[in-house]
Amino acid sequence: MTNKKQNILIIGAGLCGSLLALRLGQRGYNVTVYEMRPDLRKTDISAGRSINLAFSDRGNKAIKLVGIEAQVEKLCIPMNGRMLHDKDGNTFLSNYSGRDHEYINSISRGQLNALLLDEAEKHDHVTIHFNTQCKSVDFENTTAHFQDYNTKNEFVEDADCIIATDGAGSALRKSYYLERKFLFSFSQEYLTHGYKELSILPTETGDYKTYKNALHIWPRGDFMVIALPNLDGSFTVTLFLSYAEGEYNFNNLTTPEIVIEFFQKEFPDALELMPNLVDDFFENPTAPLGTVKCSPWH
Repeated sequence: MTNKKQNILIIGAGLCGSLLALRLGQRGYNVTVYEMRPDLRKTDISAGRSINLAFSDRGNKAIKLVGIEAQVEKLCIPMNGRMLHDKDGNTFLSNYSGRDHEYINSISRGQLNALLLDEAEKHDHVTIHFNTQCKSVDFENTTAHFQDYNTKNEFVEDADCIIATDGAGSALRKSYYLERKFLFSFSQEYLTHGYKELSILPTETGDYKTYKNALHIWPRGDFMVIALPNLDGSFTVTLFLSYAEGEYNFNNLTTPEIVIEFFQKEFPDALELMPNLVDDFFENPTAPLGTVKCSPWH
């Protein structure tokens, strides 16, 4: 790209979109970002769908590139290894590396996303719009069709280059497929398992109820629970479980009694740390897990 004043349109302001907007802003491009959801810095939109990132070398390279390593480090909790929990509550720490200075980090997606948005918006030629959904993309004219959630107004945005960072339900990918302007293949496969977010809350004094510097795993063959530490003393806990298979599954865990019985039997030491289990279980959505593949993709 020789013309630095090129207008770049980014669809989606998640981690990838906000990082890309920041980097292109630093390099002097005119960047406009449209995000379907509200601004996560002003409203809590992550409830139940925010598995922490295990942030390591690849993520750190990107953060170094945009020069915000010191700010991101403040959001990180080092995890030196996996803390494995068996059915009897015994634990075993399996270090990721034999070297003390090597570890991965637990970081909140929302906090990292908010930081990237703040940094991107410091550039005069970066504009981010929220509550605006991309309906389709016209490849021949490099335009995108949007609708504002609040006003219901529809409009078309023109750009020199359009980049989609709009995730699993990508509007751009759908347009590729429907327009059939060139050979584009994609597959979307759902797993037989879903996930549900739970939490281990901090102690009354704000401390961690279990060992802080590890990625906790309760492996049970066909299902498991993981827990990653947060800065406020809590852990974000995720249950990965089949929708329909096995003695306990998302389809039959329908009452508080069954949920507690399941945890009592499979994860007794986790249950002790989670008096809020039933509330979390029935308040948070059960979300699907899947794999999307595209060809060609970059």
